[in-house]
This record gives sequence, structure tokens and C-alpha cells, in this order.
Amino acid sequence: MRIQPMIALLAIICAYAHPHMFIDTEMEVRLQGSTLEGLGITWYFDPMFTAAIITDFDADRNGVFNTSETAAVYENAFSNLESSDYFTFVEIGGDILSPSCTTEFEVYVQDGQLVYSFFCPFDTEVHEGSFKVAIYDETFYCDILYCPGEPVSITGNPEASYRILQNEDISISYGGTVSVSRDGASYTGTAYPQQLVVFIN
Repeated sequence: MRIQPMIALLAIICAYAHPHMFIDTEMEVRLQGSTLEGLGITWYFDPMFTAAIITDFDADRNGVFNTSETAAVYENAFSNLESSDYFTFVEIGGDILSPSCTTEFEVYVQDGQLVYSFFCPFDTEVHEGSFKVAIYDETFYCDILYCPGEPVSITGNPEASYRILQNEDISISYGGTVSVSRDGASYTGTAYPQQLVVFIN
């Protein structure tokens, strides 16, 4: 199967200097008391990447990714993100953790938009009452933001709460002209990832 250039983005993360892809994310934080079992992550992609994946992998053109088509997307346009830690960084007690694997991968189209859904297991005890999650591309090839509204749900601990902040301790420098941009976004040459802070009571 021929891989389009946009698809190769998620197979080999390129170190270009400005964003070429836009991802909106939602997250399910799965707790068991004070243990972080893992993160259920959902990504919503921009129209260009949506079109590329549909064109190359929805072989029967029915708008649904069957088992073999899903496996092809996983193999050619997702699995190599392991080398970039699936863009997912969890800070617990001063340690930075990244998923060693993912499970429950799904790909589908919702209202004309390509969606990836997957689970990152951690099974890690949280001793200090809170932990942080940042999802970002260190090259800023992908501009990743949480969806507007209420993009985070927490299960397994009814007392837990969260906030989403901008992490100005992490700066991503990029240069050159921005060829495409989010509506209303300002690109200054330095990006700061959003960070989810989960409080466990």
C-alpha cells in the first residue's frame, strides 16, 4: 500500500520548524483510588490528515474502518509514535513517565473528522495527591490542544478533580513562516504545551 506524505508524518516524526498538523484531544483519566491505571486518549484530526488517511486506508470507501483497515492504519500511521512516546508525558512525584505501549486502538470518522482512540496503561501509585499530564509534540510539527468545553473525564475516584494550565516550564522553539494555523491562533516562535493537573483527594 502506498503511503501518502501526510500519513508518513505519524510514521516518522519530522523536525520541521512550524506546525503542519492540528490535533484536538480529549482524555479519560482512569484511576483506582490513588493509582493511575492509565489514560484513554482521543485525537481529532484536521481535514488534510483526515482526507489522507481515508484515501489510503478506507479501501472499500464505505466510511468505516473494518478490522483489516484499522490494522493497516495502526501499522502505518500510528505505531511508530512509540519513538515519540505517543506525545504523552506524565509527571508523578517529580518523575516523568511515558507509556511503554498502547492498547484499545480504534480509528473512525465522526462528522467528517478522523478520530484516533487508544489507551495508555500506567498502573502507577500517586503518593503526593496530584499528578500532571502533558500531550505535545517536541518538534511542534503537530499543534496539539485539548478540545474546548470539558475535554477530560475521570473514573475510579469520585473525589478527584482537574485543571488545564499552560506549562511555561516547557518551551518549544520553532522558526520560519507558519504555512497553516488554527483559527484565531497567534504564532510567536515559541509554544508552551497545555498541561492537565489531576488532584486526588
